[in-house]
Amino acid sequence: MRNFWFSLKEGLLGFKRARLASIITITSLALALLLTGYFILFSLNVNHWIGEKRSQMELEVFFENDLNNAKAKEATAQIQQIPGAARVIYISKKAAAERFEKEFGRNIYDILDSNPLPPSCKVRLKPGFQTSAAVQKMVLQIGRINGVSDVVYEKELLRLIDYYVTWIYIILGGFGLILLLIAVILLYNTIRLTIFARRDIIEIMGLTGATASFIKRPFIIEGFLQGVLGALAASGLLYLSVEAIRRLLFSSLAMQDNIYLILVAAGILIGVVSSALSLSRYLDKI
Repeated sequence: MRNFWFSLKEGLLGFKRARLASIITITSLALALLLTGYFILFSLNVNHWIGEKRSQMELEVFFENDLNNAKAKEATAQIQQIPGAARVIYISKKAAAERFEKEFGRNIYDILDSNPLPPSCKVRLKPGFQTSAAVQKMVLQIGRINGVSDVVYEKELLRLIDYYVTWIYIILGGFGLILLLIAVILLYNTIRLTIFARRDIIEIMGLTGATASFIKRPFIIEGFLQGVLGALAASGLLYLSVEAIRRLLFSSLAMQDNIYLILVAAGILIGVVSSALSLSRYLDKI
């Protein structure tokens, strides 16, 4: 316990002994985490936008024109049982004629002697079934139901969404990995400068018989504190940015509170790991 309090005290004193290096470390980490936060925020909103576009996709199933109302409703009930069908809305011949009049401003019977519009239904899709492959599978299942004449949906639009979403995720994923790597390298080198500035203390501790773990502990505690401070600064700036964007530019900007916790956890992890790695490499040289 005494060793712990000594390490904690030394870790706190590290801020005083190397103020400039500590400020550089915290600032570097805060900037790296802030950029990471912006990246996550952008990815979240892209995913949210894509989800909204997918949720608007629906299938329109047309039944055979001579299919009676009871048989059409029975087929609609079968469609509702297909995995991926969230909500199925039945449209009778009469309702189809009313919709025609509402959309085109003319009664179908004023144009033709009979109602040629077939009964149909609209199928809303569940999340996870809104991709091109999943929809095609559903279309095949619906086509096997007796009485179904045709299934219509925005096939080309859905295909384009899937294509561009794949590339967006690849680009965002690659950019995120590069950003994370830059953050780790930047902090690693900054902490190395901090350790180099205090090399005399490390060498004296080594000469007096201090173990490697005893020497590392104050620096790891210092790295932990730097990680916390840098992450809190990044989270605060990210929060202010989100609120400013919502008020001035985009009120429906999507944001999740756990992103701030992720930044804090990442800051602590990067601070501790970078300190441990930097110090291990330095101790191997002395």
